[in-house]
Amino acid sequence: MTERNNIISNIFRSLLVVVMLFVIATDAEAQRPTISGSFSRDTVEVGDHFDYILDITKDRATEIGIPDFGDRLSPKEREELEKRKIKMSTFTDYDEDIFELVESYPIDTISVDNRTLHIRKRYRLAVMETGAMHLHPTILYFEKNRDVPDTVRTAEELTLIVPRYEHLDTLSFLVADPMQGAKVDSLRAAELLIKDSITTQKPLPFIFAEIRDYVIYGVIALIILALLIWAGIVVWNKYLKNRVAATKPEHRLPPHIVANMALVELSHRKLWQNGKYKLYYTSLTDILRVYIADMWEVGALEMTTDEIIEALSDKDIPRDSRMDLVAILRTADMVKFAKAEPDAEENEENYRRAYYFVENTKREEVEEGKEDITVETKIGE
Repeated sequence: MTERNNIISNIFRSLLVVVMLFVIATDAEAQRPTISGSFSRDTVEVGDHFDYILDITKDRATEIGIPDFGDRLSPKEREELEKRKIKMSTFTDYDEDIFELVESYPIDTISVDNRTLHIRKRYRLAVMETGAMHLHPTILYFEKNRDVPDTVRTAEELTLIVPRYEHLDTLSFLVADPMQGAKVDSLRAAELLIKDSITTQKPLPFIFAEIRDYVIYGVIALIILALLIWAGIVVWNKYLKNRVAATKPEHRLPPHIVANMALVELSHRKLWQNGKYKLYYTSLTDILRVYIADMWEVGALEMTTDEIIEALSDKDIPRDSRMDLVAILRTADMVKFAKAEPDAEENEENYRRAYYFVENTKREEVEEGKEDITVETKIGE
């Protein structure tokens, strides 16, 4: 009886060991994650963006390592990544000269089944070479009580087709034509396309992010240009306004009023009374020369006495006034060139001759209700 019990006990222990080993193996297999990979497009052109997608199924407690693309890492993160790669000898690195990371999206949880998680990691990549590009979807997972991670990868690589440059350039299909100069050889184009099993180049999709900076800079440049143009217009208008104001002739008094005011001022200076005969007659004739120039547009300021008399010979001037002007000019020449000193009576007479010459030849432009300016009104005579 005892022997029989021992046999049964040994059989039970053996079955228990087998069950435990099966459970351990099953649990280990259950903890091992699975992975599948895909591209959003299997054929792209140089510089195109596409999505690289990893679908991973794993246990909640299983720790995994997802591939990193180093372009967007900080120096500290890059250093940690290099240390980890040395430790993870089975980790497959990606060639960053071929694929360029555009954006790495956060991990998404697709579904949850008890302890099993289905997660998805997505990368936005750009391809920088031509030909058949291969990626082998790979992740790392860490078993319990093991310092070195294990590698999980798909059975087959993913292949991305990037047409060669010559197939994207229509110059490859041009042939010389004696009549047309150059034309597309459709047979040659079809031969290349069929031979390499590629399609003709498609229009590139418009991606605003690629030109966003140019648009922003362009708008800023246009705003600055508009402000500069506006400022230029303001400055130019101000310049023209000032120029017009500077060149616009001021409202001038009638020639006879200007002459009368000058005669009043000359009278107050009392030049001949103080023996300054030359200065007195020079000032007196200058007043008349300015008056003649304004009245009859004659260059009297640069003329001699004889030239002034000749220039006024055809003007409508009363005979007495013409004789008074000649007397004043002749006397002035004697004083300036012969140093004559006329007496007081002659000096006062020449002053009155000048006044009446102006009065008798002036244009009547006095407004109604306003008194004309004369020597008498100025000096109270």
